[in-house]
This record gives sequence, C-alpha cells and structure tokens, in this order.
Amino acid sequence: MGQLVEEVRLWNTPIIGAYMLWAFTKGYCNGHPNGDAPIGLLHFVASAILTSKKLLEPINDHRDDLQSFARSFENTKDSDILLTIQDRIRLKREYTLAAIDIAIAEGLLVWDVDSGKIYPRDLAKPPDRGKTLKAVIKRDGKKAEILGKWFAQHDLSTIAAYLRVVF
Repeated sequence: MGQLVEEVRLWNTPIIGAYMLWAFTKGYCNGHPNGDAPIGLLHFVASAILTSKKLLEPINDHRDDLQSFARSFENTKDSDILLTIQDRIRLKREYTLAAIDIAIAEGLLVWDVDSGKIYPRDLAKPPDRGKTLKAVIKRDGKKAEILGKWFAQHDLSTIAAYLRVVF
C-alpha cells in the first residue's frame, strides 16, 4: 500500500508534471522535421496521457507512431480508454497549467506568447548527487519524449482524430 500512496503523491505533484512536459517538448522538437516547438494546447493533451498509467503503458520505442499507439487500444478490453482523454484534459487543466507554470519558473520551458509555442531549454548540468530522479520518473520521462516525437509527426487535426479529442 505504501508504494501506491507514493505513486499517487508523485503524480498529484505538478513538479513531476513540469518535468514530464519538458521531456515531451524536448521530444517534440527533436522529432519535428524542422525542429519546431509544439503549441501550448498539445501540452494539455500530453498531460492527460502522461498522468494515466493505462495510457502511458503502451508508449514505447517498439511502436512506430501515434496511430500505432491509438490502434493498440482497439479490440482490447481497454478499447474505451481513448475516449477518456477528452475528460482527462478537462480534469487535468489546472494541474497542467500549474506544471507549465513551474516548468517556466524553473527554466525548463519558455512560452512564446506571440506564437503560442512552448520551447524546451537545455539543462546546463546534470543534477547533483542525491538529487537525481527516481528510475520510474526517468522511465516515464523517456515515454514523454517518445510521445512528443509522435506528436511532432502530425498536425493538430490528425492528432485530434487519432486520439478522438476535440480542440
């Protein structure tokens, strides 16, 4: 029971969300053909996915793209899970805003208010000993980067169609 309480505490902390959104943004920029950054709206979709263990689980390097991710839920007992993303976006709105705010305040992200795009900042030095991330957070951060790469391959309307969300 202690492990479950720890996971709930971690995921309810926007600081972890800030790291995850930074990783997502970094993955997006690295995966975009022109190195472009995602618009802020995509961070709300990413946050809804990254804070759900059921949605996070199928994200891995073995899948080719976002369409493969969406297809992984078809014809399974979890076929309705994609339909929950829309509600999760709404429910996680304040969490996502807090995570973006923390990431900007801590220098992880930069929000260009003119274009609406959010850019990742490079981390100058690795964390000091004793301040490194837990393995589970690093693993989930890698998944956030993969999700960012997948998002970078598509336009907004295609992402919405695959994930069955309305912007």
